Amino acid sequence: MAEDGGAKARAKGAEYRRAIDLLRFLAAAGIVLDHALAWGFVGYPALGLFLILTSYFGVGTYRRSMTGGAGAAGFWAARAKRILVPWLFWCAFYRVVWEVVSDEPFHLLSNPFTLLIGPSIHLWFLPFAAVALIFIPAIARDVETGRQLAWASAALIPFSIALGLIHAKSGLEGWQIAGSPIPQPVPQWAFSLPIYIWGALAAVSHRLRAPGVTLGAAAVSSGIMLALDWDVASIQMLLCAVVFEIFYRLPWKGEWMTKLAGYAFGIYLMHPFFLLVGYKLFGAQMDKALGFGIAFFGAWAGTWAFKRLPVLKGMV
Repeated sequence: MAEDGGAKARAKGAEYRRAIDLLRFLAAAGIVLDHALAWGFVGYPALGLFLILTSYFGVGTYRRSMTGGAGAAGFWAARAKRILVPWLFWCAFYRVVWEVVSDEPFHLLSNPFTLLIGPSIHLWFLPFAAVALIFIPAIARDVETGRQLAWASAALIPFSIALGLIHAKSGLEGWQIAGSPIPQPVPQWAFSLPIYIWGALAAVSHRLRAPGVTLGAAAVSSGIMLALDWDVASIQMLLCAVVFEIFYRLPWKGEWMTKLAGYAFGIYLMHPFFLLVGYKLFGAQMDKALGFGIAFFGAWAGTWAFKRLPVLKGMV
């Protein structure tokens, strides 16, 4: 990983879609905005886009591993280094932080679901991303024709509805630290997995020049979910798919967008710490906009610093 993203930005080919890199950065900002201001209408699409981009790039990474000599073993080793090692690091970091600032007991032994999260709820994304990777080789390798893409997209529809109904049972409360009617991270996984798979299928659809197939699946899935549960979460697959496809088609070429994308992962991982710093400095009644500024720009600066330090640069 380049220290400032510059070398990585320059290495992209002329046909690379820079705008979807900008979308990664904007999605990270949206997640922080939701956590700071409790804006679910921003947080849902921000997370959805984060998921789509994660799986979309995952398909490309797998295909490059298979054609570049690294093979499947190289792909899995690289993904473990990129996902599981940072998860262990940030689990240790937040465990120490909460031990210092909180008198709440550690729930690991009493609640086994915390093994899929860690000491801070936002860390659920890392074990999810590790487990969801099992779909990447199958989609990248086995969905090769328009017919196969159509069948895979059709299969996604009932799958997404089934998981969508599980998420609907918990609602927005399922994302809160306390009060979820079903154990965390089940609501998070139920919302995320269909959109993650859609992103992987979108990568195939672009290669086959058939984006209408995956867009159609997103439209049908969201339409049925809205009929079953009229909620902001129900429309997210279609909304995120449309936003992603719009950004994919933007003809922007600036390397600065790829550089910004290099900070997205670190901003996501660090922002709860800096939000906590804000509350410690200004109290529980801190202005929420101020909290967002501290969390977002603090995490951005923290990521910038980590990228310039040995070992730690691999954690963001």
